[in-house]
Amino acid sequence: MQIECFSLGKRFATPEENEDSVVILPGRGYAVIDGVTDRSGRRFGAMRAGRFASHLVAAEVARFLLAEDLSVRGGQDRVDRLVKALGDALRAGYAAHGLLEKASTDHVARIGCTLALGYHDGRALQLVSIGDSGIRLGGKTLGTIHHVEAKPLDRVTALIRRECWAHLGKMRADPLSQRRISDNAVWNGLREPPTGLGAEACATVRAHVLHLCDEEMPTISRAEIERLVDSGISGQRVFANHPSSDLGYGVLDGFPVAERHVFTADYPSADVSRLELFSDGYFAEPEAFGVAAWEASFAEVERLDPDKIGPYASVKGSAHDSWTDDRTYLGVAFDR
Repeated sequence: MQIECFSLGKRFATPEENEDSVVILPGRGYAVIDGVTDRSGRRFGAMRAGRFASHLVAAEVARFLLAEDLSVRGGQDRVDRLVKALGDALRAGYAAHGLLEKASTDHVARIGCTLALGYHDGRALQLVSIGDSGIRLGGKTLGTIHHVEAKPLDRVTALIRRECWAHLGKMRADPLSQRRISDNAVWNGLREPPTGLGAEACATVRAHVLHLCDEEMPTISRAEIERLVDSGISGQRVFANHPSSDLGYGVLDGFPVAERHVFTADYPSADVSRLELFSDGYFAEPEAFGVAAWEASFAEVERLDPDKIGPYASVKGSAHDSWTDDRTYLGVAFDR
């Protein structure tokens, strides 16, 4: 067996605030957990909210897998018990900080994380994914199997930032204000013009974003897209774990996760030669296995589109003091 892992926080000066976590239990299971960044800066003890959430889930994943008899097939029942145990761990985290009641009624008060997990389940390798951390499997009979939860919501908000940035560029704005105004627009939405963008320019950008969404996402409710465009990222938590919205997305936050947001699949362990798990700090997947290949792919993305307004458009970009996001890769090559 060969195991390769790399994880790095986005902030150059404080890499210890990395909100990603990993679980490595050779012969049992492997996970990458990505904590949701809380822009309010809340701390739970010494930890930011996203780091606190990912650490709680990582500890519970490890405890759960160590307590289970994985030589016996557990199937969907084990998956259900795992998801419940992770929710319970997060609820205990709220309770320990006196926030359970508030989090129960206020989406904004919730912490959260995504999960990409593979564990041995009898003679199968069971996969569980909640949110947009990724899984890639390889094997001679399987070929390459890839899973990342589709998240149209992120595309909508990325378009807000990209189109605001482009509009400001036509006005010959300086790069620093271009970034600041665009980041403000994607966070607060376009219901009101962000500081530095006039009402007419804001209306122009909004109309163009909605037009692009109509072209790219014709089956998604225009009313829901408008709601997101107008509120930006600050209002997107209403779509978290939504059971029916096309903009709904999965997140572990201590409250019910709709079945549609829990991805599960299993494959005969004998057919799997490679398992790779990764957080969304990687914007492109290399063909090859291993940290070196994934870091080379990361470097090429940074060379081509560091601001994340081009082929890798995102809700944020790299800057003089930070990468776009925390990034984590975990690869396991089995002896097959």
